[in-house]
Amino acid sequence: MSPRKQAAARRTKTKKHKAEPDYLYGDIPDDAFGAKTDQPPPKGPEAPALTQDERFEYLVNNPDLYAAATALPGPSKVGHPAHYPPVVYLIFLCSISLLGSARSTASHLQRPLWWEAVRRAVRTHQGDEAADALKPVGPTRSNWNYYFGKHLKPAHATVRDISRDLWIQQALDHGMMKESGKRVSRIYPERHQVLHGDATVAAPPSSHTEHETVDTTTGELRTHRVDEDAGITTEGGGKQVYGNKFLSVGVRLANRAHSRVILALESIRHRSQEEDPEREAEGAAFVGMVKHILTRAPGLRAATYDAALRGIHRAPLIAEGLLVFTPQHSGLPPQSLKRYEEGPCTHDLYVAEARVCTRRITVDGQTHYTPLPVEELECREGERTRFYHRLTIPCRVKDHTLRIRVDETEDDREIDPSTGKKRFNRTEHLRQVPPDTPAGRRLKGFRQDSESTHSRFDQSYPHKRVPAYGATGALLMYLGYAWLNNSVTRAMAQDLTLTA
Repeated sequence: MSPRKQAAARRTKTKKHKAEPDYLYGDIPDDAFGAKTDQPPPKGPEAPALTQDERFEYLVNNPDLYAAATALPGPSKVGHPAHYPPVVYLIFLCSISLLGSARSTASHLQRPLWWEAVRRAVRTHQGDEAADALKPVGPTRSNWNYYFGKHLKPAHATVRDISRDLWIQQALDHGMMKESGKRVSRIYPERHQVLHGDATVAAPPSSHTEHETVDTTTGELRTHRVDEDAGITTEGGGKQVYGNKFLSVGVRLANRAHSRVILALESIRHRSQEEDPEREAEGAAFVGMVKHILTRAPGLRAATYDAALRGIHRAPLIAEGLLVFTPQHSGLPPQSLKRYEEGPCTHDLYVAEARVCTRRITVDGQTHYTPLPVEELECREGERTRFYHRLTIPCRVKDHTLRIRVDETEDDREIDPSTGKKRFNRTEHLRQVPPDTPAGRRLKGFRQDSESTHSRFDQSYPHKRVPAYGATGALLMYLGYAWLNNSVTRAMAQDLTLTA
């Protein structure tokens, strides 16, 4: 058994049940995060169906695609001559997500119905000379395989970076990631001010993990092609999946179908750092992506992700002024926060289930935490943005109002010499917006766009297998899918502008 299979066998395949807490927790109060009677937000409009030829027309007429093609390797004076300009191969890459495979794409581009659409678009965006220089039919599969392996894969980082910056600008042009004209609480950012991110594992063309296997019945030795970058990853719920792991970040408009813009994509590490030192881990890659987007889009207000994002990842983004929302990680015990004293009143404050609580011991000896109502999430900008919960402590003498930091403080970052860890991992235990509130559920709903993006990407290919071996090849396929998605978004936005 290979080392990879041995590692997979050691992992549990059963879903772990969430342990019941050994304490009592009071009712969530009605406060700035919403009330029990709040109605969930209405569903958005259903997206109209689009045919393949419509999507293809939107793709080849996206002006940003021609800007991105200028960064691709062009004809060389030595070696194999280029049969087509770089933009044709970029269109070919994007069309694989539309047509399912390179073979199908090559067959379609051999037909006038599809190839003439490319010629018209090249004439519009690059001029008559470029269009007249094109061959009568599109690239063959052999042309594509040569360019993909010889030129496109070595240039994948350039394609990724120029695509990311063009997509960010596209979103800004559509009115996303900008300051709102309305005065809204930071607890309820507008939809176009919120990034959604998620990671997925894309299955390679083959699920084989060994180059040679022996048929136990016949003794026949069989050879297989193996994706050397693929590995086994355990997803939420204990499900194990085999493939290459990718991270996407996107944004969309509220109540508008076909408005999602994929902003950035990256191949991320899913093995140990020793086995895969070139790629970053999921949380670190997400932080890097968001920080880059912030340099171009200061109107961002929030980012949503799943429970893979921990306090160490949320802290730097919160310091940049973002509201960072993720579900609460299971198994976090309550933490002592501080003792509040005013006159004769003394209250011991704890953090339990992502928010500040008071603690008392019941007559039967059980620990009971009562969550405190929060009046507002306050933000104070500076070199490092600070966030506070302005909350109320109900008291028999009088109600007390105080502010509790919900970003990482200097005291939190100090190392406790007895444990060698930070004194208090505040951003891990205490959330800007607690998950189990109407405001938290609203933000959690925004993240479903990322899952929808990954689902549509998987469904673009037969048997949900990305038709490329290796993390680099699969990332290029995902970039092609993103170009197709964003081209549709651009075209639909232009149609709305023309009809407005």
